[in-house]
Amino acid sequence: MTASKLFLLLLLSVCFFGCAFQENREVENKLTKSVSNFHALFNENKFNQIYSEADDELKNKFTEQQFVSYLEVVKGNDVEKLKDITHVWLKDDLKDVAKRILVKKTKFSNVELAFTEKAMFREKFEWNLRSGEAKLTAYEMEKICDKPCRLVIDTK
Repeated sequence: MTASKLFLLLLLSVCFFGCAFQENREVENKLTKSVSNFHALFNENKFNQIYSEADDELKNKFTEQQFVSYLEVVKGNDVEKLKDITHVWLKDDLKDVAKRILVKKTKFSNVELAFTEKAMFREKFEWNLRSGEAKLTAYEMEKICDKPCRLVIDTK
């Protein structure tokens, strides 16, 4: 391979990964804002508003009453007020980055640790990015431990 072809290949790679990095930051910022908005509405018991702002994919899976009832149960499990996270980080591999840039992938998911005064939880969000806005398509929360949390290492 000649030096000019190698240089061109290197330049294209840098441009591709530079675009991918910038695209990742933009998606991460949108998801971070969406998670913060979700937590604010959740803390204020505005479950119907969370449902109304969700993607049609979530609305096709659950009626408003089903989803609101689920969030009420979640809130009743030691979740008086969720503390907000600082930033969502995408854990994409090279294939996901290429898919997002080349075919405009719009589905994203993130798993976060959520903390309250009493316990630690695992939250899983799934999003559709439509018209530059992240819309909730699925949400799950499970309790990990009561505070103070203790790690148990099994030596069997």
